[in-house]
Amino acid sequence: MPAYEKKSLSDIVVAYVKSKILSGALKSGDKLIEADISSELNTSRAPVREAMRILNEQGIISFSPRRGNQVLELSPKEVLEVFEVRISLEIQILHVLVTQDKLQENDYQELYNLTREMKNGEGRCSNDEERVSLLNTLDLSFHRYLWNASESSRRAQILEGLFYQLLIVMNQDIVTLGTFEEKAQEHLRILNALKTKQSPLVLDEFMRHMHNYVDAMFTKQ
Repeated sequence: MPAYEKKSLSDIVVAYVKSKILSGALKSGDKLIEADISSELNTSRAPVREAMRILNEQGIISFSPRRGNQVLELSPKEVLEVFEVRISLEIQILHVLVTQDKLQENDYQELYNLTREMKNGEGRCSNDEERVSLLNTLDLSFHRYLWNASESSRRAQILEGLFYQLLIVMNQDIVTLGTFEEKAQEHLRILNALKTKQSPLVLDEFMRHMHNYVDAMFTKQ
């Protein structure tokens, strides 16, 4: 079991399920059996049940009496809607960062470090699961840093759930995730635009980044 910073058992289970999504081990429609997770993590069923409730509230899993808990399934129309909501909220985040001058030099350095780590990611992976996990983790880390830097906690909370919802679908075909080099360059362009403190440039690079995901997903339909 990986080491997690979270303290409560239910939070550990939530982090465990999310790590499986980040690695692509859990995909859209996969069932989540409480007894199996309880056994894997050597914990009782109660925190697993609470974790399922939390993940359901975040829109990452769904529950039905007939099928039990399973990883979220989305239709193409629903996927597009999630993209639209995420883009709208993240544009608001970027607007706050630029207009309120939220990012300082140390923030830019941290973001550059994440970008450089992504650029060098391919050489650290020996198989597809490691590749998917690292690529998704670094992508989330970059965007989460921006969300948190804006001090917009409600938006950040919603955006994290939306990130995982889209990731569940994109993990069905890892080609839609892009490559370490491609994503690193896209993040670097967003970062360089942020340093100019010019909103139109920032939004242009962000929209290009997101449309690359949308185009990759829907050309596969």
